[in-house]
Amino acid sequence: MYIKKILFLLGMVLALNLQAQHHISGNLSPADDFKWLIVYKLNPTAQTYITDTEVKNGMFTLNIPENSLPGVYRIVYAIPQEEFYFDVIYSGKESISLIFNREKGLEFHSSKENIIYYSYFEKVKELEQKIHQLYANNNSYPKLLEEQYRALREIQKSFELQSKGLLSEHFIKANESYIPINYQNQEIFLAHKKKHYFDLIDLEDSILQESGFISDKVLNYVFNTFSAQPLPVEEMESELKLNIKHVAEVIANLNARYKARIMDDIWSTAAKNNLNNTADFIYSGYLHDLAIATNNTELTQKIETHTRLRIGAIAPEIEWENEGTTQKLSDLSGAENYILIFWSSQCSHCLNELPKLHQGIQTLSNTKVLAIGLEEDRSTWKMETKKLPDFIHGISLGKWDSKYVKTYDIQQTPTYLILDKEKRIVAKPDTYKEVIAFLKGDQ
Repeated sequence: MYIKKILFLLGMVLALNLQAQHHISGNLSPADDFKWLIVYKLNPTAQTYITDTEVKNGMFTLNIPENSLPGVYRIVYAIPQEEFYFDVIYSGKESISLIFNREKGLEFHSSKENIIYYSYFEKVKELEQKIHQLYANNNSYPKLLEEQYRALREIQKSFELQSKGLLSEHFIKANESYIPINYQNQEIFLAHKKKHYFDLIDLEDSILQESGFISDKVLNYVFNTFSAQPLPVEEMESELKLNIKHVAEVIANLNARYKARIMDDIWSTAAKNNLNNTADFIYSGYLHDLAIATNNTELTQKIETHTRLRIGAIAPEIEWENEGTTQKLSDLSGAENYILIFWSSQCSHCLNELPKLHQGIQTLSNTKVLAIGLEEDRSTWKMETKKLPDFIHGISLGKWDSKYVKTYDIQQTPTYLILDKEKRIVAKPDTYKEVIAFLKGDQ
């Protein structure tokens, strides 16, 4: 009898362990585009490796370790990882079966969490687009708009009930936006929506933080809550700064590292869109102090590097020796444009591209080329520079330890920059063909 009880208890433990072991499986297409998957659990300021697997003929199964915590999991399928991925909610209580198509996106065969989550956001997006389209028409449609308001309220209520007790409930409740009962014109509607934007978002909810949901909502608030009428760039940047100030107030009590992440996301979006005044405002007003408070030197270096090399910035000074005389980039004159190249005589790709560029510039007027060799010594460099007599040549010894590698954030050779006559950076082409196309006005 005693042995039977022991066996029964062992059977129960085994059953519980089996229930705790879940997986994410599915079909990826086009199949040839996928070779390997890596899974990370997202955290508020980082991500944790969970597992990985090979993809065979578009099929995969990821066995999730038993001790894996619930949350949002990122499935990466290519490099760069920040671009090629999709996210799923993993509760630790169910396996997930899905289809992912690079053109059509995600579809779930099984997973209550994800089916509810993605269905909710799809329906809300559809209704919000209808409301936007109705407002976009010169003639307002009060009754039709009231119908869409009502439909949106019903969708919100329905999905809050469906998601009760699930992880998806966190997102669905936090996503509820301002919905009027009676008709409002567009100006009043947008003003109220902006005023109540953060009312239902629990900014300290760890599930929301780790997923990127809060960061995405903040970015939408900062960059997409303007009046319906287009604004000149200066007025738009003034509005952006007001939005950023409000965000800073809203997140004031959050952890410094998480605040830095949010402000970094806003800065990155502004920088990417060449909103330089806004980017500088974020850095000087918020990010610089947050980076110091969190000892995040990488963040400071990233922003300072971008600012130094962004479009419109004067290229950092370069010096080289020519027959015993020190030459400077800033002293070059007589051209409307300058092509700045960082290359190496040991780089096969450089030796292939630079002669083609040398030939291509023969058709370009008022253009000079400064080629800086990142070299270990002068011997091979001297030989190769003789093949490119129309370039101005300088050498910087130390190769990847050259000071210009850091100054110009050089990740590969050749690296190209195009400067105007004042030595301001006007383009950063990736290839010699792009250099020539830009200077010919083909881009």
